[in-house]
Amino acid sequence: MALPKPTGPLEIGAVAVGAVVALLVVVPLVPVVLELVLGTVRAFFDAIVPGGRMYE
Repeated sequence: MALPKPTGPLEIGAVAVGAVVALLVVVPLVPVVLELVLGTVRAFFDAIVPGGRMYE
């Protein structure tokens, strides 16, 4: 399914504003998502390794 290209200046402006808003919403969420993924992986390995990270 092809997206139609914006033809008028109003449509081009709307696409530009949408892209800026998307960046302002997505970029701050990247560290949160990475922390969630890393925390999940760390918790998984802490659960399956006897003693967790403090094991010697």
